[in-house]
Amino acid sequence: MTGAARHVLVTGASGYIGGAVAHALLAAGHRVTGLVRDPSRAAGLAAAGADLRVGDMLRPQTYVPLVQDADAVVHAAQLRFTGRLTTARIRRIRQADAVMAGALAEACRTHGRRLLYASGAWVYGDHGERWIDESVPHRPAPLGVWHAAATARLRAMAADGLDSVVLHAGFVYGPGGNFRAAFADQASRSGRIRHPGDGSNHWSCVHLDDLAAAYVAALERAPAGAEYNIADDEPLPLARFAREAARALGAEVAAPVPRAVAALALGRPVTTSLTTSYRLSNALARDELGWRPAYPTVADGLPSAVAALRGTPTPTPTSTPT
Repeated sequence: MTGAARHVLVTGASGYIGGAVAHALLAAGHRVTGLVRDPSRAAGLAAAGADLRVGDMLRPQTYVPLVQDADAVVHAAQLRFTGRLTTARIRRIRQADAVMAGALAEACRTHGRRLLYASGAWVYGDHGERWIDESVPHRPAPLGVWHAAATARLRAMAADGLDSVVLHAGFVYGPGGNFRAAFADQASRSGRIRHPGDGSNHWSCVHLDDLAAAYVAALERAPAGAEYNIADDEPLPLARFAREAARALGAEVAAPVPRAVAALALGRPVTTSLTTSYRLSNALARDELGWRPAYPTVADGLPSAVAALRGTPTPTPTSTPT
């Protein structure tokens, strides 16, 4: 995949991660077809030069024909719900991802295209203080079950000719997504930030822009069948992340929410996942992709994330994404 510009199909292109990846690919000189459910939510992406197509995760006929016209596919779409994320809803998310990831993988294998799959750190489950590299078996937290299932399927298909690359991202913070829902909106409503549990569990995080840069690097330089942990250089306890987020958002840190109480509000699967501990090693992505986080710590990256949320000028990072 090295060399010339590529034509990349990006699913979930109007979403948080898919949109950032699509913009990064365009900025790197690649051509992008963005699969969306509602084109009005991706007007900025169209203005940046992407070709928008409408599709539905559960209807492969709306996106499989697009694969043969692309050089590679980034699968970042995910079924979304508002409110509590119950076990039944997680089952539906897993089913939708199985349909779409499976259909895209089959099409990519048939046509000889690269598939980049958007996974996350929750595939590993809780590992306390232990550092996690890509060799660690997947024993997923509830919010990682569909990614773990898809990764296992892609591994099997890679052994049979599929050119797949899987990126396991840490907690992604930026102007939207779970950072906005779990931290920024809370700060805006109440002027306070609370986190579930005692906050001693470690999170590995990654700035949205750094994650998008990793997809560009993986498209261009990853060997077939590779998997990478994409996270910054400094895992930190959830309680410290909350303090850093409160400082950047101009809020206070309130008393933690007991896990049982958080489970009532958020759902047990979400609470269990948020209180798992994961410290991701990014050494493989650094060595094989030449990727370096422009924001090596959360303290470095939060000012730009909050500035983007508020539509104010973005602070300059201390280094440049590769």
